[in-house]
Amino acid sequence: MTKIILIASFLLMSFFANAQEFQGKAEYFSKRIVKIKKEKAVSDPKDGMDSQTRIAFEEAMKKATEKQYALTFNKKECIYEQQEQLEKPENPAEGDIAFVVSFSGEGKKYINIKEQKMIVEDEIFGKEFLIVETLVKPDWKLINETKKIGEYNCFKAELVVPVSEKQKQIYQDYLKREERKPGLFKMEEPVDIVITAWYTPEIPISFGPNNQWGLPGLILEINDTVNIILCTKVTLSNKEKTKIKAPNSGDKVTQKQFDEIQKKKADSMKNEDGVIIFEH
Repeated sequence: MTKIILIASFLLMSFFANAQEFQGKAEYFSKRIVKIKKEKAVSDPKDGMDSQTRIAFEEAMKKATEKQYALTFNKKECIYEQQEQLEKPENPAEGDIAFVVSFSGEGKKYINIKEQKMIVEDEIFGKEFLIVETLVKPDWKLINETKKIGEYNCFKAELVVPVSEKQKQIYQDYLKREERKPGLFKMEEPVDIVITAWYTPEIPISFGPNNQWGLPGLILEINDTVNIILCTKVTLSNKEKTKIKAPNSGDKVTQKQFDEIQKKKADSMKNEDGVIIFEH
């Protein structure tokens, strides 16, 4: 078994040494962890649902929290985007209940190491934006732990992400609403997040899923307590080169500007209890 691993590693090193230009594609499966904290006296929101409604609710949650992504990369840049999946058309009968669950942050994510920039697609109530930021190399802590993911030998790394000012403000706004009128669902105070990544030096590319980067190898698995992302397939090529296109649709803003626009728009749609009201 050791000989097979050594041979495979040698072939990979030869591939990268002989390839002046190469590209690859890594496919990922993402599972979002949804946690809802409630008061003990409050019953489960699914209580009272009939079996058909409950099945529809659970299927909508699964569809929203389980996604397929692809990371296309070369030595200098990469783009991470959700993969479209063909779905069987449905014709719900009259009276059927349909649930639609979605999360923000599903736009394309682009990194260019040569130009030291990051671009993320996002939207605010249908209006498209491009969040453009200068790259800041993450302060990863390399840990002496290894494991196999597929055929690749991987090493562990951790990154501490401090609570952002945006998260602090959201929590303070929540506390103010709670003083006026306690809500059904309770928000936990935000804390620093520890991101755990597993990367393989056998693919010496400093990229990974969800705009994580800066490690001495392709990230094949990552867990940030909200999302678990696992690589299911890697394809490498030094023959055909496909141009990686940066996202270009939407108003260009910084992350700070985007957060300010988002807050202003959300505040304009809230009622006196702090609940966003959608008008048909």
